Amino acid sequence: MPFNSETASNAGKISKRGKSLNIDLRNDLKTLITHILKDLDYNTLNNTQKLKLLDIALKHSLPKQSIEQHIVEDIPQDIQITIVDSNGNEKVSRKKLDENFKFKDLAG
Repeated sequence: MPFNSETASNAGKISKRGKSLNIDLRNDLKTLITHILKDLDYNTLNNTQKLKLLDIALKHSLPKQSIEQHIVEDIPQDIQITIVDSNGNEKVSRKKLDENFKFKDLAG
């Protein structure tokens, strides 16, 4: 079947994309969701279930752009470790974080 303006028009008529739910159905779904959330006993959920619930709730309540936006953090350029012995003497070790950095070098 060739794709032309007539077949595209027919495909658009049967497509579900872009069609919203009617107002009554949306209100019924909102009421159902509200009842389910009120009936949940959050104290009986384990941590994994609580995190999943939080994930789903945030995806539906936050604006989409804030979820998709990547957070860029400043990467530390150096590290400092202070070692205190039993006499209270301090030994400070500073190293630059670069491609040659190794944690074993911090102990001195």
